[in-house]
Amino acid sequence: MEINVEMNERSQVSSIPEQVALDIEAYLTRFKDPKKGLTMLATKSQIHVKTLNRLREQTHNPNYATLYKLYSCLLDSRDLNHLVTKVPPVVREKLEKTDPQLKSSPLHRYNFDLDADLQKDPCFTELYVLSETRPFDANFVQQRFGSYGLGVLERMVDLKVLRPLGNGLYGQGEVRAPFSAEAIKAVGIRLTERYLKPANADSNFANFMSLYFETVSEETYKQWVQIEEDAFKARVKLLEKPNAKGNIPVFAFTVVDTLLENE
Repeated sequence: MEINVEMNERSQVSSIPEQVALDIEAYLTRFKDPKKGLTMLATKSQIHVKTLNRLREQTHNPNYATLYKLYSCLLDSRDLNHLVTKVPPVVREKLEKTDPQLKSSPLHRYNFDLDADLQKDPCFTELYVLSETRPFDANFVQQRFGSYGLGVLERMVDLKVLRPLGNGLYGQGEVRAPFSAEAIKAVGIRLTERYLKPANADSNFANFMSLYFETVSEETYKQWVQIEEDAFKARVKLLEKPNAKGNIPVFAFTVVDTLLENE
């Protein structure tokens, strides 16, 4: 569905909230019952109805992950690179400016369908992550996951998520996952359960673990979230330094959230 992107371009929309609100309303005109349309959009995009309503009211400024989920539905595109060329200019500008994937890996192709595999398949997840950190061979896959793993390996090569490097080794392919919030949760928990080594906490610089819970003000909570976002950006920036890359495969999984179940 092409929504009304061309019309919105001519109307010189200048803000993300205004553009998003216009495009959601254009989508809802397809339905006799807008509430039903909104529910369908929420299910398909995995964006809560409350959030969609805040977007319609222009009281929420979406981040790049939310924009991807929304416009992949509005434009019916599962390929992130194609999606970026189709979204309205004001949205494209934000994606290119804020998404670290587009800036760090311009030659990669991102496909939303891979997120489902990352959420449900431990073998797919581990091979995906390892391919970005160190090469492996079919023997490793068979020992770790048996014949099922070899089937997943073959499929990942066919999807171009993995590629042969020679000498029987496999590494990162050109097709990558954009990592929705749901995929980040699934992969982060899986890596934590598989690779986090509590015993190493007794050694300096071996790893880092933290846990904190408290009742805080809204302003303090926002600052907590900002601190973790800044820390993530600092880690990414650190990798730009000479000799930052090495032979130690690592992972970092950070979470800050409320202890409220229904929000």
